[in-house]
Amino acid sequence: MLLFVAFLLGLSIGSFANAWSFRYDTGRSIVTPSACMACRRHLRWFELVPVLSFVFLRGRCDTCRAPISFQYPLVELIAGAMFVAIAAKYVAALEYAPALIAAIFWSIALALSVYDFRTKIIPNGGVYTLALVALAAYPEHFIAGPLLALPLAAFWYFSGGKWMGFGDAKLELGLGWFLGLSLGLSGLLVAFWLGAFVGVLLIIVSRIMNRYSFSLKTELPFGPFLAIGAFLAWFFQFD
Repeated sequence: MLLFVAFLLGLSIGSFANAWSFRYDTGRSIVTPSACMACRRHLRWFELVPVLSFVFLRGRCDTCRAPISFQYPLVELIAGAMFVAIAAKYVAALEYAPALIAAIFWSIALALSVYDFRTKIIPNGGVYTLALVALAAYPEHFIAGPLLALPLAAFWYFSGGKWMGFGDAKLELGLGWFLGLSLGLSGLLVAFWLGAFVGVLLIIVSRIMNRYSFSLKTELPFGPFLAIGAFLAWFFQFD
């Protein structure tokens, strides 16, 4: 029952992360009513139920029939699974304070990853909030943040931003403060392996299908890989 409640809470957080990723830096408040991206009709309550609304509407607006981005249910399900993992790790052992900190931290990391995936930008406001949460919770990890962020900052500086964005270094700063040096390094290595695997896979698929133009020069947002690698290292204690 506890894990089911965590899953439902995660679905709601995922819905919020979606709304934030589409509205950030657009002038629209996160609390304004949700609307169809195509016809701008305000959505009714039954069109806002995480995952189920997407299935019920068959992925299309009920009015104009414009397709609804598959990002919505995907992010909601990821957030649901993430909250189940947090609950399994902490709440069952009655460690409520670490569970709350982890829920806040990983929710922000998820929202930043979604935004980076959409725009290839990691916004300062979100990444600084993530870093402050991590540092406030685990000040003993202070040295880990700069040490883990330094290689990414060097990649950004010496490549003129071609290999890495500076936002990735700032994201790694917060991840390092949250995980510590050992787990943070493991998460960083997992992120690079995941990024390389996905990059190669996209190139292969592009060549086979002859429909896409992925190559070694194609820019991929690295923030999601950093977040995924860090989460896996944190949850499974890869150190």
